Amino acid sequence: MADVVTVYKLTLEGAHKIMDAVYKAAGEKAKKMSVAIVDDGGNLILFSRSDNAGLTTQSVALTKARAAAMTRMPSGKKSGSGKERSDHHALAITMASGFDRFCTMEGGIPIKVKGQVIGGVAVSGVGDNDPDIAAAGANILDV
Repeated sequence: MADVVTVYKLTLEGAHKIMDAVYKAAGEKAKKMSVAIVDDGGNLILFSRSDNAGLTTQSVALTKARAAAMTRMPSGKKSGSGKERSDHHALAITMASGFDRFCTMEGGIPIKVKGQVIGGVAVSGVGDNDPDIAAAGANILDV
């Protein structure tokens, strides 16, 4: 067993590429969304809120991105096994993890490079389109 491992880190340049891909995928919907990009520990690297975005989209996008990065899976009510969490379990895990660290709303996607999660990207403000738009950014770096 190795004493150390090689890890990839998301750079600001990479975060800008992700942000560009998210806005391209959003098209006209970009007028009312917020986008957050975090590193693998949930620390904010890059954020954008459109002029017409709802006021809550800022905190929701950041929480979705953190959840995706830290759980290594898309945000939402599904567990790692793919089963839908009960409302009680979803609330309990949110409270235990911290309201700024876990989110049961979809729209946060882990950013992976060579199978390693290096961060998370999330979109808030365009409803059912949040996950697909975020995924367009999350998949841009996977080489």
